[in-house]
Amino acid sequence: MVSTAYELATAYDIGRKELIFCSVDDSIRKVAKDLRSKDIGSMIVKSGDGYAGIITEDNILHAISEGLDVLDKKVGDIELDTLHTIHKNASLSEVSKLFASTGTTRAGVVDDSGRIVAVVKKKNLELFDRFSFVDRAYHRR
Repeated sequence: MVSTAYELATAYDIGRKELIFCSVDDSIRKVAKDLRSKDIGSMIVKSGDGYAGIITEDNILHAISEGLDVLDKKVGDIELDTLHTIHKNASLSEVSKLFASTGTTRAGVVDDSGRIVAVVKKKNLELFDRFSFVDRAYHRR
């Protein structure tokens, strides 16, 4: 039986390794500018020595739609996404289960010491799964 890329890949393999962090004390305006200039959809939010969550474009838009004047607010003033984590060697099936059980769309990928080394997105997992489907179909011929 031929193993597919989906079966062989890990959370780290499909994660974004260029990590972008912000602080709960950073202004929403600064974070919005950084998201746009770096062409990314999220940042990991630090608080002290730990992580407070993930801020996404959707978090900012939700805050605005709820009437919050975000121009003078800090990241810690809005609702953030929970930072769920998964080990870097976790299979893509395990990543898929994490997304299904938590409802999250992004997860931190951690090494053996618990340090975040990548961020994996549900959208990237779904794209990888589609590619794998084509790969499996090709090998069945």
